[in-house]
Amino acid sequence: QAQFIMEKYGIPQISTGDMLRAAVKAGTPLGLEAKKVMDAGQLVSDELIIGLVKERITQDDCAKGFLLDGFPRTIPQADAMVANGIHVDHVIEIDVPDEEIVKRMSGRRVHP
Repeated sequence: QAQFIMEKYGIPQISTGDMLRAAVKAGTPLGLEAKKVMDAGQLVSDELIIGLVKERITQDDCAKGFLLDGFPRTIPQADAMVANGIHVDHVIEIDVPDEEIVKRMSGRRVHP
């Protein structure tokens, strides 16, 4: 569904996991901070994720909009977005039955 929305509206899909990996790989200040946290086996804070989102949505490809995939997941994360000036125009929830998720996941290959 994300692919369809991206193509229809010409906007990028933004995944927090992808952003974290890219920031760590690029060695950005936020990426280095996130790497320290992850290397310690801890969860990256909402504050750090919000910083990455703010950084990402200023890029040129987000000028017409963007699709946040899997974020925010909690009310505090949504509140933090608002507090940091990240405006959301629309929310789409795609509800997939558990059986379908298992079916789709079972068909994926896993790298050992």
